[in-house]
Amino acid sequence: MQVTAEQPNASEVELKIEVPVETVAETIEKVYDEFAKRTEVPGFRKGKAPRAMLERFVSLESVRRRAVDLMVPDAYTKAIEQEKIEPYADPDVEIVQFETEQPFIFKAKVPLPPKIELGEYKGIEVERPKVNITDEDVDAQLKYLQESRATSEKVEDRGIQNGDIAVAEIASGMEGEEPGEPRRSLIHVGQNIPGFDDEIIGLKPSEQRTFTIKYPDDFEQEELKGKNVTFLFKLDSLRERHVPELNDEFAKALNQENLEALKEDVRKHLTQSAEDNADKEVERKIVDEVVARSTVSFPDVLVEHEMGHDLHDFQHRLERQNLTIEQYLKQTGKSQDEFIAELRQAAQDRLRNGLVLGEVSEAEKLEVSDADVDAEIDRIAAEEKATRETVEAALEARGGRSMLKNSLLQKKILDFLKSVSVIK
Repeated sequence: MQVTAEQPNASEVELKIEVPVETVAETIEKVYDEFAKRTEVPGFRKGKAPRAMLERFVSLESVRRRAVDLMVPDAYTKAIEQEKIEPYADPDVEIVQFETEQPFIFKAKVPLPPKIELGEYKGIEVERPKVNITDEDVDAQLKYLQESRATSEKVEDRGIQNGDIAVAEIASGMEGEEPGEPRRSLIHVGQNIPGFDDEIIGLKPSEQRTFTIKYPDDFEQEELKGKNVTFLFKLDSLRERHVPELNDEFAKALNQENLEALKEDVRKHLTQSAEDNADKEVERKIVDEVVARSTVSFPDVLVEHEMGHDLHDFQHRLERQNLTIEQYLKQTGKSQDEFIAELRQAAQDRLRNGLVLGEVSEAEKLEVSDADVDAEIDRIAAEEKATRETVEAALEARGGRSMLKNSLLQKKILDFLKSVSVIK
């Protein structure tokens, strides 16, 4: 058997394997023997019909498929042993030649295990964002709390005003097109594209209006940027929103002593959130730098596996929103190729980061023990005022102890990298 090996990149070896003609003939004869034992040939008992007769009742394509199934695994195993290759996953096989009285030739693209050459990961200098929560930040959060606790009541004796919630049947069409099928929608007046609210102010239930709006040039959906869209708007019902006053009573409803105490609590939470985000930004910068200093290679089969998981999770999220991928792509203005490219890039980045961090943990012998996992479960139980059994049951639904162990190891690696970095 002849084997030719080429390595186009660090993550893959391409083998060209040639099986001798004698082996091909022996395999085909073996295949016909197999078929003879289970094929009815008139005038002969099973297994006794001569090959010339058997060939009339067995398709050549069936024989070829079975012969390939027999020859490829055996030849591939011998080839990787001969070339001293340790595959990371199953090969991608391509048949090059399969003719009678000719050698059988096929190619096998063999994925290799990931390879990481770790760069210098100590002494990395990064800047930590400054945390500065202003009075304006606190006021914005208080306004959000007010808005989130607003109530509404149905009104029928007036037209739409700013701040109302309108239930309407809306049809739309691009410039030059008739509006499509109407769709029932919930409209928050005052939160729409420029010009839209001006067109519907004053409308009363059962009234309708047709108007055209030009979308902003910087609109997030590519297919709508700068485009004129015609709307047919029919108001079904109208609700007036009542936003609670920002006072001590409002604060007490949120379990605070008074308004000043609420403001202090809001500032505290905003500060903590900003501190957490600053820490995450430091971690991201450090990891990016460690990865940039390292050389990482991994087979495409690993990327495809990650993308498969990501796509499965993404589809489930869309299903919960009653959306299909096609609808999502239309809403975001992305093509399928762009979506797949983003999915691939995210998978590659995550794999690269994970492999490098794993190499750091190996180099520094960072580990998480079962005792560490138990301690974390106890901590979560105490924090959430729950039993250990309840926490373990919740963990089991999300991946179990192994998931928690990986999370703790990730934190340990990041804490270590921060401890050996210069953070300004």
